[in-house]
Amino acid sequence: MNDELDVRVQIGGGEEARWQMSIEGDGPWHLRLRSPDGIEAAAVGDNAFEALRSIREQLAPRGIIMCCNGARVDVRPSGFSASHGAWMIYVLHMWRPSTVRDLVPIFGYAHPSKVGSVEEQDAYWEHHLKNRKNLLNFINPVWWVYFLTASRGKPKAFNRR
Repeated sequence: MNDELDVRVQIGGGEEARWQMSIEGDGPWHLRLRSPDGIEAAAVGDNAFEALRSIREQLAPRGIIMCCNGARVDVRPSGFSASHGAWMIYVLHMWRPSTVRDLVPIFGYAHPSKVGSVEEQDAYWEHHLKNRKNLLNFINPVWWVYFLTASRGKPKAFNRR
């Protein structure tokens, strides 16, 4: 797969700009992010999510934040998604299970207030894993109602507004 798309970034906590993301390969995935001013970051990963995390770590010391779903604190690909490139990732919730309605495209726009560092993303993931083991989730009737009815939706990438 060879593709190019626009990705929004926030520079220095202020203005947002559009940068060009080049995607190459079929696993491992090669990502290259380029600004109109010539700033570049590149990474290789087993899936797009891992490669994106590497690019974010390169950009963080420069004060550049990627404004895409893959940079949100509360997202993670499923094992199946990761094995197929992780182009769609799940938005994780502490009080209910993730379902097909929670799938978002990895390079889709995310507001800067929802974006965090790689470390914050890892901390949220660890907290989420601990919360999933909580027995109260399994006796919570709202959890079960949501779980049983949520599969009727479509991923957010396919919802028409």
